[in-house]
Amino acid sequence: MKKGFTLSEVLITLGIVGIVAVLSIPGVMKNYQNRLYTAQLEKTYAQISDALQSIMNDEQTDDFYETTAGGATVCNATTGVCTQGLGYFLTKYFKNIKTNCRDSAEPCISTKTGFYKTMSGTNISRPTGQYFVQTVSGATIGGSYNPNNNCTSLIVDVNGLSQPNIAGRDIFAIDIRKNGTLADYASGCQINSAGSAASNCGANKTSAYEAAAGCLNNVIESGWKMEY
Repeated sequence: MKKGFTLSEVLITLGIVGIVAVLSIPGVMKNYQNRLYTAQLEKTYAQISDALQSIMNDEQTDDFYETTAGGATVCNATTGVCTQGLGYFLTKYFKNIKTNCRDSAEPCISTKTGFYKTMSGTNISRPTGQYFVQTVSGATIGGSYNPNNNCTSLIVDVNGLSQPNIAGRDIFAIDIRKNGTLADYASGCQINSAGSAASNCGANKTSAYEAAAGCLNNVIESGWKMEY
């Protein structure tokens, strides 16, 4: 009666386990990372939504663009205190570890060439905008106001300077609608527009906003899952 395994049987078994691990671990890690980015996006999305409702309640209006935040950013050059626009909104309604940090001594947006990329590996330009902050949760949020269509667009890097800095993975583009709800980029901030279609996620563009367009809708339509 056989009571145990021979050394060769043990080695063969360990070899098989090793091969299976090598083949499966990359997929497991990718799924874990995608779930992490999605959780960070959902949290930041909720924070922005809550902040929008707060400022509209505080200023007793149902139109975000009638609030102090709904226009071009105005900040004091000496004190750095922002009294209007996105700078006012991001500093007053968010808990931050860095403010006005796009080009500061301790930036929350990198200046390195090739730091930001599309999912296919193409370089994209560093996110543009009038004002940026880094929240206590680690997300970088910034953007700018377009007076031509009365629309504020945000660029969100859910984990700040941490990798991978890829549009559609940890970088997303979001518009603020008139009623204080959020839409994917290219909505024109119109209430009846959802913004860029989910199928556009992963577009090979050079602008961070355009490269990320559609990815927010893709994640939301998938039940807050990153399945691409």
